[in-house]
Amino acid sequence: MKFVRKEIGKMPIEEYAPDEQKGVKSNMALNINPFGVSKKVLNRLKSIKESTITHYYSENRDLLKAIAKYTEVSSQNILLGDGCDGCLEMIAHTFVESNDEVLIPTPTFHRYEFHVNMMGGKVRFSPMLNFELKAEKILALTNKHQFKILFLCNPNNPTGVPINKSELQKIIKCFKGLIVIDEALADGTNVSSISLLKKHKNLIITRSFSKIMGLAALRIGYIVANKELIQQIRKITSPFKANGLAQELALEAVKDVTHVEISVKNIAKQREYLFNELDKINLEYTDSITTNFLLDISSLNKNTEKIISNLKKNGVLVTDTKAFKLSKKSYLRIAVSNKQENKFFIKEIKKIK
Repeated sequence: MKFVRKEIGKMPIEEYAPDEQKGVKSNMALNINPFGVSKKVLNRLKSIKESTITHYYSENRDLLKAIAKYTEVSSQNILLGDGCDGCLEMIAHTFVESNDEVLIPTPTFHRYEFHVNMMGGKVRFSPMLNFELKAEKILALTNKHQFKILFLCNPNNPTGVPINKSELQKIIKCFKGLIVIDEALADGTNVSSISLLKKHKNLIITRSFSKIMGLAALRIGYIVANKELIQQIRKITSPFKANGLAQELALEAVKDVTHVEISVKNIAKQREYLFNELDKINLEYTDSITTNFLLDISSLNKNTEKIISNLKKNGVLVTDTKAFKLSKKSYLRIAVSNKQENKFFIKEIKKIK
């Protein structure tokens, strides 16, 4: 259409989204906390007053203070957004200009590429070796290209693998452009680059309430960066960007440390169960520390799309990995679920074997 921006014309009509259908017995595609949301959040939801819904909303100062305490930074270093993806969109809108070069290691979350393309930027991909990020390879590319932004996901989606700390520090120390680290999966792990913000002014971190805190449908997340960067990003966003109801419930979620701790233990237990069962049938997987991992089904000697389709017919949902730019087509992304659904998934995958 003649009125549409050229960048929009090049975008795909259909975007990746979790598949939903009736009759699902095992949903291994939902990259969320399978043990739900904090009871304190649900109790707060029951007590919400009409004014919370009918009034206009801006940044909840109590929530900013709670996040500041949780992340050990000043509230001036925090900007709320509509989920981690909404934060990534704000970052792209603030910094990516037409023809800016952006570097993205693969495989990883495909929305970094989406937001860069939307702004007319140029994406260069750097495939990882055995799903490991190597500073030497990343920095070698910077000698040939003038990258404005480097997008990193830590722990990575879809592999669930964290970036080696020494490799990450080498990159942060030497990369001249902006470094955006998506830490949506970091809560409940020992992964965090927030302590590096004081020393490195070109670092931006995005976090989410969608994963371990269980508020995916409410679309609430936040950016952590130095004050100057936060001020610039704030210019392009709406004062009503973050859902007011979501902010009220996020405040309860971030304060309920016990729920996070219990969820992490339960997820680890179920992840270990899946790994042990997959070992028994000699299927390889990535060494994840989060809710998701890649499963290599090449040894099954069957068409990946047919396997996904057959699992779906039998009530099991898994994630097709086409969007993640993997070197092989024989991978599925699996998200750890609860005990019952994990067992059903294993039963069905064993039938294929």
